[in-house]
Amino acid sequence: MANPIIFRRNSDIGAPDAETDDLFLSHCFTDTGDLATLLDCRNPKCLILGRTGSGKTALLKQVIKTGAHAVELSPEALALNYVTNSPTLRFFEEAGVQLDIFFTLLWRHIITVELLKLRYRITNSDGQTNFLTSLGGLFSRDASKKKALEYLTNWGSQFWTETEYRTKEFTRKLETELSASAKAKASFMSLGAEGARKLTEEEKIEVRDAGMRVVNEVQVKDLHQVIVLLSEDIFTDLNDRYYIVIDRLDEDWVDDRIRFKLIKALMEALRTFRHIHSAKIIVALRTDLHYRVLKETLHPGFQQEKYSALYLQLRWTRQQLQVLLDLRVNFMFRRQYTNSNVTLVDIMPTARIEGRSAIDHLLDRTFFRPREAILYLNNCIARSEGADRISITTIRQADVVYSQQRLISLTDEWRREYPNLRNSMAFLTRRDIPFTIDSISKEDCQKLALAILESSHGSDPIYTLAEEYYLSSDLSEQQFLSSLLSILYQAGVVGIKPDPQLGRQWSYIDEPTISKEQIRERSKIDVHKTFWAALGISRSNKDNDD
Repeated sequence: MANPIIFRRNSDIGAPDAETDDLFLSHCFTDTGDLATLLDCRNPKCLILGRTGSGKTALLKQVIKTGAHAVELSPEALALNYVTNSPTLRFFEEAGVQLDIFFTLLWRHIITVELLKLRYRITNSDGQTNFLTSLGGLFSRDASKKKALEYLTNWGSQFWTETEYRTKEFTRKLETELSASAKAKASFMSLGAEGARKLTEEEKIEVRDAGMRVVNEVQVKDLHQVIVLLSEDIFTDLNDRYYIVIDRLDEDWVDDRIRFKLIKALMEALRTFRHIHSAKIIVALRTDLHYRVLKETLHPGFQQEKYSALYLQLRWTRQQLQVLLDLRVNFMFRRQYTNSNVTLVDIMPTARIEGRSAIDHLLDRTFFRPREAILYLNNCIARSEGADRISITTIRQADVVYSQQRLISLTDEWRREYPNLRNSMAFLTRRDIPFTIDSISKEDCQKLALAILESSHGSDPIYTLAEEYYLSSDLSEQQFLSSLLSILYQAGVVGIKPDPQLGRQWSYIDEPTISKEQIRERSKIDVHKTFWAALGISRSNKDNDD
């Protein structure tokens, strides 16, 4: 090359997280085919599921950029903390009133009004008046449509205001009706859940029955007519599409006590808007959070398959990740000084590393997610200042730092579900792989259980498992380890080959969970290459499933 490539100080291929990666995302977005699916309003897939760093936010940003009419609703802007902190609602919930119907209706109401604002560009009271007047004239003789317009007038008095206002307005109306329905003392209701606990059993039954009647009658039929109105008379032009996107549901926008119920209610509301063929509500949800929502809100008769048509599972192949890295490497060097095309092959070492190409070595140490690939390559680039190619020595050095970073990130990712995840990996340090359960001694099992128990987290399934094994004789070593390994499999730390005739399975490629019954004493257990450097692991005896 007339102008050979050289790595400069502070070079990188963009930020690992989409929130701070606007420059590279705008020039290097890699479409795996999911964008067209999301933009197709007739396609039911609208609930994006993916683990941390799989590209959910990047995809939503592209929807907003591409869609002519698109808006994002952020969880904190919805004022849902007002709902969770309402003393009246907490009083009735503690008394036994199931608020699931209300939460679903709340989402439907918020989304309906937001769609109308977007469609008619309602930004002030005059805009709302003109909108309602024009529709009122069209549907004056249609009783059901007229009822829908009355709903909008009664429950959405100020369309143009912030979403926060509408959430509070809708909730206050329910609070008023609930308060009027109950014969309990107002002083008890003002105390919230504590007040409900002061009621006698007879009083609780009265409050619960009265509250359920109110919740079940919160203008369900009228709101249904509004959505029919949207479908049949307003959002009818298939060439004029509208999108509402909701992201960052994994952040601390409300207390976990009710967050799972609100997310489940949102999933239920999504099914309602599937019938509107020129508008789409798109939600991004982390895979582990989705799993926990379903687990925490499980009730008799629940059928997960009724949501399956909504799911868009994010998956990346090696080839797609290499395309993504090629685009970013090329953009990095074009920004610096050269118009020549530069790809990953041009900057990676040509020699193989342990029988693998340098590119495969990099991708082997990811869960096939963009964030990990970007983070790893940035680690290599940061150590290559002044060089024209990344060396094998540099890759070895980057392995250690990257592996430690990923171990910390994984612990953070699963902290809510498994606070003791890091402690549970102690028995993997410097272990020969692959290994089997029967190769682990009773003494090692007891040391592991004791190390977990000595940690400060007592409300963790891992802690409970260690306690049951160490402090009682209810679990054998095999039962303890198979249960623990099923958790480590779910998190992605280990891959498992249950039987000789089966291939090795990884949660990010195959089934996201594996039951403890599938993990037998002679099942082969491997540790993901991402964590080899951090855990001091090297494979001494390769097998066909490497």
